[in-house]
Amino acid sequence: MLGIGIGLILGVIFMFSYKYESTISDYNIEEKARALGMHYDGECKVLFGKDEEK
Repeated sequence: MLGIGIGLILGVIFMFSYKYESTISDYNIEEKARALGMHYDGECKVLFGKDEEK
Protein backbone atom coordinates (compact mmCIF):
# COMPACT_ATOMS: atom_id res chain seq x y z
CA MET A 1 0.00 0.00 0.00
CA LEU A 2 2.89 2.33 0.68
CA GLY A 3 4.06 1.98 -2.93
CA ILE A 4 0.64 3.02 -4.26
CA GLY A 5 0.61 6.09 -1.99
CA ILE A 6 4.08 7.15 -3.06
CA GLY A 7 3.13 6.65 -6.71
CA LEU A 8 0.03 8.81 -6.32
CA ILE A 9 1.98 11.59 -4.61
CA LEU A 10 4.66 11.57 -7.31
CA GLY A 11 2.00 11.53 -10.03
CA VAL A 12 0.27 14.56 -8.54
CA ILE A 13 3.56 16.46 -8.28
CA PHE A 14 4.36 15.74 -11.93
CA MET A 15 0.87 16.76 -13.07
CA PHE A 16 1.12 20.14 -11.29
CA SER A 17 4.35 20.90 -13.13
CA TYR A 18 2.92 19.97 -16.56
CA LYS A 19 1.79 22.94 -18.68
CA TYR A 20 -0.81 22.12 -21.34
CA GLU A 21 -2.07 24.76 -23.75
CA SER A 22 -4.43 23.94 -26.55
CA THR A 23 -4.73 26.39 -29.43
CA ILE A 24 -7.11 24.47 -31.67
CA SER A 25 -9.46 26.55 -33.79
CA ASP A 26 -13.23 26.16 -34.00
CA TYR A 27 -12.85 24.99 -37.60
CA ASN A 28 -10.50 22.16 -36.58
CA ILE A 29 -12.84 21.10 -33.78
CA GLU A 30 -15.79 20.94 -36.19
CA GLU A 31 -13.71 19.08 -38.78
CA LYS A 32 -12.74 16.41 -36.24
CA ALA A 33 -16.31 16.14 -34.95
CA ARG A 34 -17.66 15.65 -38.47
CA ALA A 35 -15.08 12.91 -39.05
CA LEU A 36 -16.55 11.18 -35.97
CA GLY A 37 -20.12 11.50 -37.27
CA MET A 38 -21.40 14.88 -36.08
CA HIS A 39 -24.15 16.53 -38.09
CA TYR A 40 -26.45 19.52 -37.74
CA ASP A 41 -30.24 19.17 -37.48
CA GLY A 42 -30.70 21.06 -40.76
CA GLU A 43 -28.64 18.47 -42.61
CA CYS A 44 -30.97 15.57 -41.69
CA LYS A 45 -33.75 14.92 -44.16
CA VAL A 46 -35.54 12.24 -42.13
CA LEU A 47 -38.32 12.76 -39.55
CA PHE A 48 -38.22 10.41 -36.59
CA GLY A 49 -41.24 9.24 -34.59
CA LYS A 50 -43.27 12.16 -33.30
CA ASP A 51 -41.00 14.87 -34.73
CA GLU A 52 -42.82 17.65 -36.50
CA GLU A 53 -41.64 19.31 -39.65
CA LYS A 54 -40.54 22.87 -38.92
